[in-house]
Amino acid sequence: MQQQLSTRPYLITALDAVKRTGQCNMFDSNCVIRVMQDLGYVEQADWLAANLDSYVDILVVEYFNWMQINEPESLAQQLARETGLEVIEE
Repeated sequence: MQQQLSTRPYLITALDAVKRTGQCNMFDSNCVIRVMQDLGYVEQADWLAANLDSYVDILVVEYFNWMQINEPESLAQQLARETGLEVIEE
């Protein structure tokens, strides 16, 4: 069931781009596919449309893991980095 990322390059990047628009509930695959196309991720949208049975697993497992690794820097983290201060983790 799980396919290698190389067979669907930029899919996770495309999912993240869709999420950042705020236009879709990420579990609404039709909306996600439409916005992907609008953003220029046509190949990824076509792949997703042809592999909808894998979408929830990709979203819940792969995209969630990718988000954990690629979590955006917070304003506090950026400020600390730029000023040389220490960020206190809670």
